[in-house]
Amino acid sequence: MNSKKNWFLLLPLFIGVFYLSGNCSQPRQDPDSKESHLLKLVYESSQRFHYGPPVVDDSFSVRAFRDFLNNLDPGKRFYTQADLAQMENYQLLLDDHFKTGTVEFFDLALRLWQQGIARSETHFKEFIAQPMDFSVAEEYELDNDKRNWPENDADMRDYWRKSIKYEKLNRYVQYLADSTNVRTDDSLRIEVEKEVHDLLTNFFERNKEARRSDLFEAYINTFIHLYDPHTDYLNPKEKEDFNINMSGKLEGIGARLQRDREYTKVVSIVPGGPAGRQGELEANDIILSVRQDGQEEVDIKGMLIDDVVSKIRGKKGTKVSLKVRKQGGDVKVITIVRDEVIMDEGFARSAMLRLDGVADKVGFIRLPRFYADFNDPNSPSAARDIAEEITKLKAQGAQSLILDLRNNGGGSLQEVVEMSGLFIPEGPVVQVRDKKGVRPYNDSDSKVHFEGPMVILVNSNSASASEIISACMQDYRRAVIVGGEPTFGKGTVQQFRNLDQLSNSPQFRPLGDMKVTIQKYYRVNGGSVQLKGVEPDILLPDTYSYIPAGEKEYDHPMGYDVIDKLDYKQNTFVVDDLSKLQKQSRERVSGNNLFRLVEENARRLARNREETRVPLSYDAYRMYYMKRREEGRKYDKLFEQPLPGLVCENLPADLDYIRSDSSRIARNEDFLKNLNRDIYVAESIHILRDLNN
Repeated sequence: MNSKKNWFLLLPLFIGVFYLSGNCSQPRQDPDSKESHLLKLVYESSQRFHYGPPVVDDSFSVRAFRDFLNNLDPGKRFYTQADLAQMENYQLLLDDHFKTGTVEFFDLALRLWQQGIARSETHFKEFIAQPMDFSVAEEYELDNDKRNWPENDADMRDYWRKSIKYEKLNRYVQYLADSTNVRTDDSLRIEVEKEVHDLLTNFFERNKEARRSDLFEAYINTFIHLYDPHTDYLNPKEKEDFNINMSGKLEGIGARLQRDREYTKVVSIVPGGPAGRQGELEANDIILSVRQDGQEEVDIKGMLIDDVVSKIRGKKGTKVSLKVRKQGGDVKVITIVRDEVIMDEGFARSAMLRLDGVADKVGFIRLPRFYADFNDPNSPSAARDIAEEITKLKAQGAQSLILDLRNNGGGSLQEVVEMSGLFIPEGPVVQVRDKKGVRPYNDSDSKVHFEGPMVILVNSNSASASEIISACMQDYRRAVIVGGEPTFGKGTVQQFRNLDQLSNSPQFRPLGDMKVTIQKYYRVNGGSVQLKGVEPDILLPDTYSYIPAGEKEYDHPMGYDVIDKLDYKQNTFVVDDLSKLQKQSRERVSGNNLFRLVEENARRLARNREETRVPLSYDAYRMYYMKRREEGRKYDKLFEQPLPGLVCENLPADLDYIRSDSSRIARNEDFLKNLNRDIYVAESIHILRDLNN
């Protein structure tokens, strides 16, 4: 394959940004403005290049109208129903505005938004000055999607009263429950009043200083996110940041972030980064606040990604604490020591495993990402590295293999095709369809590097290239796919288009780039992984089993479909009698106390996630808070003890490299320690035993 045509199977790293710095009280743009030109250019380019562009009609217009208002005011804190009524006449006009570059609706929406900010700030100033009173029994809805916009200004005023009451009550109860708290009640109340005053004052300042150009980018992305969630407009600065992220030159704690309406969400954890080595921060965590060591906590709601990153970054060796809301609703403070990203931590690494004294000769390979540099043939390659790890494992007598792709967000299409070929003789690996038709990508090397039974470990953060190899091995019945839930479900491929090259108006440059979906990929059996992901052959209890995740949770994802099946077969090792393997695994899991606790916790988190109304009286809220805290403590240390009988050992060929550096020794100890606590690895060994038998 020509490397110039190998697109990365990208997860979205950037979503339209809505709260930025600057001033948006600028005059309406004339029809020949940069805004008008950019809007028309994005429409024409998206229709030309997108894999399956939608019909831009009145139905499209209604969805764009709804989405833009939700994006501009996701917390329903500024607009009222009366404001929405003023804009209703535009519901069926936005398709025409998109095509012609008209910004009339954008101007009106922005003006009413600014008026709403001023109105809400008045309510904030009224209620923030009132002393705390938690005697009245009432409730507050935490989930913005379950609330409608207030009917009128009186309803908006009542929303702000309850919102401020909740912010104060939540902090007050948390401080009182903290065993280290030694403050008097009066001093504690003063501190809570100041905290809430400062965080909301900053919130209003950020919104009042929003820059028109950045809000207009959010307007553009509202339209093209209706095509699919991975088609984005990136201004020149965002494209530069994207290139830095993909090249691996990452700073800070080693986490990729994106806007999720008014919040900042963790998209992925960078293998080898401080967050990855610390182990508590996870994809899909929502960051609520940031605290520098020795400084006050800073609420980041509504903050620009660049500003969030600037608060998280810092000198090597210093600490930063992130308050995050987990997928299940639990709020946790995670302290991370800033450090550099250790690039080799993102590469393939292996170990030999034994369980209960049985010489199973199980090899283990963890692959955090599919890496390659097409401009440097001597750079690390995921496929070549996996082949090398297999050679080393076989030299130690490995007869079966666990390939760990959990939390692997994908990467190079070429690498995954070559890697799949290590386990099967010649044959198709994946099918890719674009506007011109369907093209299979084949393994053309008849050599098989590993012939024994295999387990592939996945989770809901295994995406793109991880899904391709998992689906391929499943269709060929070459490996047993094991995990707690289906994989991410992203079956699309994106490419960048530079808008300067597509524009005939040089006076408006630089215009930025579009990341546009140009292809879908399919399994060799003709099915898509889009939305569905890869269903594990053997499902194990997982912390997030009952919480919806992945591509299907995005707005406007592309649909699932099926194309023709290819001819494929292999006789290297065929997984037979899958139902028997599933039955044997269920019997073991049902008698395993750790898995039982994981299942309990998963159900607790799913239940908590749906319970979004909270009481606003002191006694009721304290009972609610303490109940949740005590329930969570039961599961805090599930995986802190080594599993009896599980032995994890380095390969002799790796020892010189590991021992050559003290930091490598420490990282290797963490690698083996975490592996030794992994109940999913232990169950995978049992599954391999069943396969061998």
